[in-house]
Amino acid sequence: MVGDELIINFDSGFVDEDLELWSNGLNIVIRDGIIEHIGRGKASGRNVVNFDVALAMPPLANLHTHILDYAFPEVGWDLDIDSLVGDPYGVKYLMLSKSDIDSLKNALTRFLNHSWSYGVGILVEFREGGITSTLLDIDSRPKTHLVFGMPTDTTNALSQVAEMGKFINGIGVSSPLYFRGNDLRALNNLAKSLNIYIHTHISEVAETHDEGDLEYALKYFRPDAIVHGTYLSHDELTLLKDLKIPLIMCLRSNLWFVGRLPDLKTIKNLDIDVGLGTDNASWVKGDLWRELDLLVNMLRTRGVLEPKWVLKVATNSAIVGINNRLREGNRANILIINEELTSIKYARDKYLATVKRGGSEGVEVLITDGVLRYCSSRCEAICNNLRDVLS
Repeated sequence: MVGDELIINFDSGFVDEDLELWSNGLNIVIRDGIIEHIGRGKASGRNVVNFDVALAMPPLANLHTHILDYAFPEVGWDLDIDSLVGDPYGVKYLMLSKSDIDSLKNALTRFLNHSWSYGVGILVEFREGGITSTLLDIDSRPKTHLVFGMPTDTTNALSQVAEMGKFINGIGVSSPLYFRGNDLRALNNLAKSLNIYIHTHISEVAETHDEGDLEYALKYFRPDAIVHGTYLSHDELTLLKDLKIPLIMCLRSNLWFVGRLPDLKTIKNLDIDVGLGTDNASWVKGDLWRELDLLVNMLRTRGVLEPKWVLKVATNSAIVGINNRLREGNRANILIINEELTSIKYARDKYLATVKRGGSEGVEVLITDGVLRYCSSRCEAICNNLRDVLS
C-alpha cells in the first residue's frame, strides 16, 4: 500500500557501495519502494518482518544475455560457435525465424522467472528480431529488465533502431566488423540522442580479434561497454581502462564456445569496471552463481584471492545506470539468502562463502525496484505480509 512503512530484520548483510559486512543484525526500512533507512541491530514496532538466519545483499546482475534462444535449449550443441550462433546464418537464427510468437513469449517468461529464483534481479538482454521481438513483452517488462535491440539488417540499421527506439534501453551490436564505419558513428549518435546505451561484442573469438574489432570500433564510436573480450591483450585491456570502458565477461559461455577465458588477472589488477553475463540462454544456464564460483576459482589459480571483488562484480549494475546497493535513498533491490541452508552462517569469510556457496537453494526472497519478485515456499507466510506493502 502506498505510504506504508515496512521494516525487515536480518541477521547480517552487505551494505552500501563497498558491500560492508554488518554481522550483528540490521534492519531495512522501506517506504514507497525506497530504502528509507538502514540501521544496525533488529528493530521492533508496526509492520516488522523478521527473517531468521538470513543475509541481505544486492541482487545479482546478469549484464549480458540472449533470452529468445531459450525457446530451444541445447539445439545444435555439438556445432562450432559460428555455425551455431553466427549472425545471420547460424542455426540459432534459423530456429528463431521458425519460432512462433507464443513460444518466444514463453521463453521470455520462463527465463525471467528462473532468473528471479536464482536471485538475479537485473537483466540486460541483447534481443534479436527487430521491432516485432522488441514488443513481445512491452506491457509486462520490469524496469530492471533492460532490452538492447539488435539491428537485423546492417545496411538499414539506423532506421531499424529508430523504429525500436522508444521501446528499448540500448543498442546491441553483434560485431562492429559487420558495419560500415559511418553507420557505427550514426548508431552511436542515435543512441546518444535517444539517451540509451550501446554495447558491442568484442573479441569473443580469435578471428574477430585478429581482424582488429576493438580498434575498428573505437575508430568510429565509444561503446558504453564491451562484451566478452576473450582474446584482448594486456595493452588492449589497458586501453579499456584508460578510456573507462566497462567489460562484461561471460565466462562459462567463453569456455563452452571457444575453450578460453579472458585475461582475468590483468583485468583484476588493472581495476577495469567489470560485470558478468551468462550469454546465450539456450546453451548456458542463466544462473549467475555458477559464474561467481568459476570466477573465484579461476582467480585463485592465478594467485588472486579477493572474493569481495568477485561479489562486487556480480552485483555491479551501475554499468547500466542501476544502483542496486543496499543504501538509503536507493530503490529497494534486495536479495535475501538463507545462511543456514548455504552454511554461510558458519563461515569466517562471509564474502568467500557467499560467492562459493550461494545458490538458488538458498534464495528466500528477491525484491527489485520495490516489488516482490520471488518468494521461496519456505517463506510464503512471511511473503504474504511483504505483498501488503511491496507491489
